[in-house]
Amino acid sequence: MSEDMSARSLARVFNLRLGQATPEAIDASIRDGMRIGGTNIWVLMFAILIASVGLNVNSTAVIIGAMLISPLMGPILGAGYGAGINDTQLIRAALRNLAVFAGISLLTSTLYFLVSPLSNAHSELLARTTPTIWDVAIAFFGGAAGMVGLTRKEKTTVIPGVAIATALMPPLCTAGFGVARGDAGFILGALYLFAINSVFIAFATLAITRVLRLPLHTFPDERARRRGRALIVAAITLTLAPSVYLAADMVRDEVFTTQAKRYVAALDASHPDLVILVREIDPARRAIHVSVIGGVVTPELRRSLESRLAAFDLADARLEVRRPAEQRQEIDVAGLKRELQQEVNRAALRSLESNAARAAALEAKATRAAELEQQLGRRRAEEADHARLAEEIRAQSSRVSRATVARVPTATPEARDTMLIVLETSATLPASEIQRLRRWLGVRVPASNVELVVGKRAT
Repeated sequence: MSEDMSARSLARVFNLRLGQATPEAIDASIRDGMRIGGTNIWVLMFAILIASVGLNVNSTAVIIGAMLISPLMGPILGAGYGAGINDTQLIRAALRNLAVFAGISLLTSTLYFLVSPLSNAHSELLARTTPTIWDVAIAFFGGAAGMVGLTRKEKTTVIPGVAIATALMPPLCTAGFGVARGDAGFILGALYLFAINSVFIAFATLAITRVLRLPLHTFPDERARRRGRALIVAAITLTLAPSVYLAADMVRDEVFTTQAKRYVAALDASHPDLVILVREIDPARRAIHVSVIGGVVTPELRRSLESRLAAFDLADARLEVRRPAEQRQEIDVAGLKRELQQEVNRAALRSLESNAARAAALEAKATRAAELEQQLGRRRAEEADHARLAEEIRAQSSRVSRATVARVPTATPEARDTMLIVLETSATLPASEIQRLRRWLGVRVPASNVELVVGKRAT
């Protein structure tokens, strides 16, 4: 019984139908979000201009702001939803509207980049030209989250979050940059990323529609069902295949770069007589270039260095050791100056850091020594004051043979310390004399609480 209850509780936690809006409300919301005209067109153009400015000045925050107000998600969700409920008319309308939205976006961004005085391709633009399998995953899971959020009774912040995560607008702006600059690489890469996002958001929407079992618009025959599945599989395959290849290529380059850095670091550590001025790693050509000075680079040393490549999984890499002193006819004077200056700067930086660390350590030691000296000085002054106080007490009474003075610190900083005074007397002190000593001590050490202990010395 308890196992059945646990299973039902778990099923309830993961039940997508909890909080789901009515099919009619979902249908109306999706159809309204994909419409063209009026507000949507103006918002789209303004969002595209904002995103173009963000890409132009390399501002991530501006790009995110533009994605928040973009209406591009609407037609894509509409196409996936239409495929999920077998509404071919809705699919056609969604694709037509998406083409209009994309065309307006591309035209707006192209016009902006044609008049913009900034022509450099920053990292935000370059990031939209090489889509990979990870962009596929982001688009699919983002589309699934968007469709789930759209089917809730209470609207959430899921849709704006999905718009940011899947980044539909920046690829169109990047394609506009490519058109304005006549760069086919930017155009093709950015439009491919936009196609990935659109196809897999729509596919995720279709999947969630089927999982939620939203009512079908029509019931196609087996032939139409097979044709629809074939079209979906073809679209997914054609979109997915290049991204897998690009992802594999990117991973291969990243692995090569990491291994090459490890190899160069090991080379630097094992040959202290060689100073590596410049390290250049070219993963596309599987090449490692190092520029060195110092020592003697013999053919035997070159062969030894090349033989170590296999130990770092770089057997197919090409190592080039450049030594300007041995190739005077090919010396790039300006480049050599830059290399030497870089090495000098690195050496100076290391020296400054080392000197700063030593200075900080010496300063800490000096500060500690000064604190100890101050503490010792205070202790000596206190001992001298206690000795004077003991002499004064013996001068107050001839019966006092010995006086011991000690300060007892309190547990709380705001309270006064206790001055403990122990008197040894040759004869019993009268109470009046003890009281007189207490009053005198109160005047003599007003900053402390006086604790007077009187005892007769044993004979």
